Amino acid sequence: IDLTNIQGDIYPTFPKKVEQFIFFSITDPAVFRQKLAIFRNQITTAAAVIENLQKIEEARKKNKGVPKPLPEDRMIKLIQYQIGFSGSGMTALDVGSPGDAELMAGQKKGAKALGDEPAPGSTDANFVGKNWSQDWREKKIDGVILAASESSATCDEAVAKAIEIFGNSIKVEIVESGKVRPGKEEGHEHFGYLDGVSQPALNGLVQPHAGQLECDPGVIIMGLKGDEAPPVADGQPPIPRPRPDWAVGGSVMAFRKLHQRVPEFDKFLEENPITKHGLTHDEGVALRGARMVGRWKSGVPIDLSPERDDPDFLDPEVINNFRYHLPEPGQARCPFSAHIRKTAPREHHDIPGAPRKLAPVLPHALIMRAGIPYGPEVTRAERRAQKTSEDRGLLFVSYQSLLGSFGFSFIQRAWANNPTFPPPEDNSFNDGVDTGFDPIIGNAQGDVRTRVASGTDATFTGENLVMKDDFIVAEGGEYFFVPPMKTIDRISNGERLPGV
Repeated sequence: IDLTNIQGDIYPTFPKKVEQFIFFSITDPAVFRQKLAIFRNQITTAAAVIENLQKIEEARKKNKGVPKPLPEDRMIKLIQYQIGFSGSGMTALDVGSPGDAELMAGQKKGAKALGDEPAPGSTDANFVGKNWSQDWREKKIDGVILAASESSATCDEAVAKAIEIFGNSIKVEIVESGKVRPGKEEGHEHFGYLDGVSQPALNGLVQPHAGQLECDPGVIIMGLKGDEAPPVADGQPPIPRPRPDWAVGGSVMAFRKLHQRVPEFDKFLEENPITKHGLTHDEGVALRGARMVGRWKSGVPIDLSPERDDPDFLDPEVINNFRYHLPEPGQARCPFSAHIRKTAPREHHDIPGAPRKLAPVLPHALIMRAGIPYGPEVTRAERRAQKTSEDRGLLFVSYQSLLGSFGFSFIQRAWANNPTFPPPEDNSFNDGVDTGFDPIIGNAQGDVRTRVASGTDATFTGENLVMKDDFIVAEGGEYFFVPPMKTIDRISNGERLPGV
């Protein structure tokens, strides 16, 4: 695999403290191609990111014992760029489809299926998300430039440089800015849970930790081994996906601006503690949240430590070394509805004769996540009122070789939003209660947003936990093709690239 041909946030993803997303429209395709040829030399490849990670590790060793925040002279200055194009942007540049219909249609057209709440007057033919901002509803987005850095000053410098390079060939439509949370919350999303704990290990590129989910590179990167549909019947080989030659080494980026209602989430936990004998109120609150997410706030999985947040399980060779069905099947240790189990089931035992086997799908249904929090910390006034008044959340980013089979949109639609997933044969209790929605990101379609999740109380697995409001709402988003470097050269040269 030529890591100099792959853009670096796809794999291994950018190390960063600050990131800005410049969403633009193309005003002059001919001039844009010329400018792209110049910008190409600024793009950070996967090979360059690996070098950056090595420099950061060396600096970390030198800075051991130095109080945080580190002074600027001890930080590794990072300017990392990536560029991608939406379906409309590809059309403007005479680039066809790389083999993903959802990418070419755009996220707005699929927002209803993702479960976004409809705005008044919204129709199937012209769906409008109620919580989508005016900009995201109306602006034409042809592409995105990512700028990721170690500090706000460096990131601002990188953004200004990118905009200067492209000049009048683009119009900046939207800029979204993210930043890691301060102090001990670094690495945690706004609900307080450690994020990015279980990235998949790409076979042949990285040595996996014990229990780390693994997949072939083609699950994330087009045209490589694993970019295929799993067999539909026993004994059949996987089916390679048709790709144009220029798509090999590229990936589909899913971007979602996800607003998090943190005070409301905290209030819900406070009002619904697990009242298991011997737990204090605060312990019951923490346990309820952990069973909804599937991990304690530290990142420790409840499947390994079902009673308390135990730092002994934070070791990289331990933290992902679990399979849900061990030591016994069921959901006593981790609910079927828990966020991390809904979105990455890890294993499945199909019953003989199951009409649609799930086990062969699981190694293909993995995504590489590269999001970053945005917005301020929760204020005292918000905590007192238990109501959100500031915009904060996650700038969600994932990479996959195909959105609907089995990337982001599949995981959201078919798993997180599906109250009967995992299928009944996986429910060893056979208690007649549906698994329910993913309590964190699951969406009930339409105007009625009430969701139900089961299994979040280990002492009463038949309990239905009722959530009347969404804790996370989408404010906008788009899909982008992130081309390999050789294809950027071909686009810059004005070559027409037919699709499939």
